[in-house]
Amino acid sequence: MSGRQIVWAALVVLGAVSLPGCGGGVERHSVSGAVTLGGQPVPAGEITFEPDASKGNNGPGSVARIRNGRYQTEPGLGLVGGPYIARIIPMSGTPFADSLDGKPLLPSPHVESVEFPPSIVTRDFGIPAAGKKPPG
Repeated sequence: MSGRQIVWAALVVLGAVSLPGCGGGVERHSVSGAVTLGGQPVPAGEITFEPDASKGNNGPGSVARIRNGRYQTEPGLGLVGGPYIARIIPMSGTPFADSLDGKPLLPSPHVESVEFPPSIVTRDFGIPAAGKKPPG
């Protein structure tokens, strides 16, 4: 099992465990959307949603797989709303070495702060092409 797969498995297990004070008993909502890199759909990869504790979110995190430019959190493993840090790892989608998702398309994960409402939501992520800065 690769290091990335171990992290994926650990996050799913941690997200599924409800401990008092760690998001237990809160309603989690599905998050889905599109992921593009330089305007093109990302073939494969994953998004890790980490609650932004520096902004007061101590809810559960989640991980979603990217397939053919789309992602969706697993049933029951969504988000509670509030500020999150999204870490996106876009992959080539062509099996490579021990990764079924292929080679990374960026030298490091794309990191973005995002605010989610406490409801089911669609949120697209547009990653600028390598070497280009996002508009704004």
